[in-house]
Amino acid sequence: MIPASAVPSTALDLLITQGFDATSVDELAAAAGISRSTFFRRFGSKENMVFADQEMIITHVQTTLAASSVDAIQTLIDAAHVVFDQYTANPEAAQLRHKLLSSVPSLRERELVSTHRYEKAFFDFLSRRDLVTTQANRALGLGLCAGLVAIHNDHLRMWLRDAQSTDRTKLAHDVSLFLTRFSDLLQPDAQHPAPVSAAPSIVVSVLSPGADEQSILDAVSAALKQQQG
Repeated sequence: MIPASAVPSTALDLLITQGFDATSVDELAAAAGISRSTFFRRFGSKENMVFADQEMIITHVQTTLAASSVDAIQTLIDAAHVVFDQYTANPEAAQLRHKLLSSVPSLRERELVSTHRYEKAFFDFLSRRDLVTTQANRALGLGLCAGLVAIHNDHLRMWLRDAQSTDRTKLAHDVSLFLTRFSDLLQPDAQHPAPVSAAPSIVVSVLSPGADEQSILDAVSAALKQQQG
């Protein structure tokens, strides 16, 4: 089940219309239909209000990862869906939040912190599955987590520009395509086919005794061309 948004669209719209710094807590509380004391009890600050949904989503992701009993690849796809579904469930709030973050530098900086928290949640999951116990696997795991967040964010940006351009199915396809490149890390017990080396080419050339080096090279080159043709 997708949790309801914790941030009223009316409050986000007010921050955009009046400006983040120019809008008071009293005005935000009124726009949200709550008292000033309830606002502080629920959010603590204007900035925390903007990211209240983010906190809820991160908690949901952590719960999804911790409770999963399926394989690592499917679990990570499910977690990506948790984030995508939450944002796309309320298009108006998602558009307003995106517009607000684009106009307030301090909020963009906090957004970057949130990105790292998602990466950490994914990496903690890999750690609990004992998939990053070596330094080499740790490096791969860090790259995997950053890539997973990047793919999700790219799909979310596409959706914000045009809701018809992507959906959770397309997101799952791209995430799966990406994660299968890390199958040795994510599915260490699976049987992975060994790479097949091309069979060496054998070239036989008949040369006259005493042929010079250039004659030998020309003969081999001609034989190779004949074999490839």
